[in-house]
Amino acid sequence: MKRLLLFMALIIFLGSCAKREMRVQVMRPALITVPKEIQKIAILNRSIPTGKAAMEGMLTGETPVRDKELSEECIRGLSETLNTSNRFQVFRCDSTMFAADPASLSFGAPLGWDIVDSICNLYNVDGLLVLEYFDTDFSVTNPVGAATQVAQSVARGGQGGVSITGTATANAGFRVYYSKTKTIAYEDRFDYKKRWRQNSASAAEAIGKMIKRNRALIEVSYETGYEFAMNIVPLYYWENRIMFRGKKELEKGERQALSKDWEGALITWTNVYENSRKAKDRAKAAHNAGLACEVLGKLDLAQQWLSKGYIEKGKKETLRYSEIIDKRIREQSKLEEQLNNAEGEE
Repeated sequence: MKRLLLFMALIIFLGSCAKREMRVQVMRPALITVPKEIQKIAILNRSIPTGKAAMEGMLTGETPVRDKELSEECIRGLSETLNTSNRFQVFRCDSTMFAADPASLSFGAPLGWDIVDSICNLYNVDGLLVLEYFDTDFSVTNPVGAATQVAQSVARGGQGGVSITGTATANAGFRVYYSKTKTIAYEDRFDYKKRWRQNSASAAEAIGKMIKRNRALIEVSYETGYEFAMNIVPLYYWENRIMFRGKKELEKGERQALSKDWEGALITWTNVYENSRKAKDRAKAAHNAGLACEVLGKLDLAQQWLSKGYIEKGKKETLRYSEIIDKRIREQSKLEEQLNNAEGEE
């Protein structure tokens, strides 16, 4: 039994030595497509509640001023995140507007195009990204249990730890107006929630933290804007790939790849594929050539090399890699819709 286990461990070790994990940076399209013609965009907060909803808010402690502060946090998270991407040139509108829905809980009538055109001309932008409604809420998880903890702490003279958890939620509605074509390029709700936990050393501290729930609402408001922004810009991601190892020229190609000479590595692996008599080496070389092509932004050529490699030896790693490249090729048309030019390739 020991010999069998040692043999299996040796096989696993040798298998891991035969390949190396590489990290490559790839661009994935945004989940939400904004027309690529919209390069400059202004952001407007149109989510301030009015009328009866504002009066009800005053009675519950959620005043219009507080609503405005939280929605402005959402706008801040949105604009700061978009400014980190080269997808848009971003401008923040100086003023805010009342929500079309008095309660700011759902979409109301869209802005008139005369207003949209006026704002776009003022900021010299192509489109207008509008926060149409915004609402936040905070709830304590198991409030009975939390109250029991506080009561027990009080019974112990205010001593003893208290742990309270809750959930902060935000519901937002966004529209993108495209001034040139007089069309609404995007309209949908976006919901976000965040778990919150407070540990307190005493009942008094726990009650104080429960009252000060504002921090949780501010954080969830900012992160709602951040998360929405992350959905409308194409982003780079680091992904893992397999590179097969070998001797002589295969090893030379590996060293070239590790030193970022991917053009040289592609030439080396091409020569191995064309001149080697061993199907095993040809399969490795073709797989690695596919990797080099992906890094160089030649996805169609990468797919051709991976097909050759799989035909040579039928390696499951090569087949899986081929499926990844297939998906990336399909994503290119969506990326081209979202980018001003062919920036979708690394």
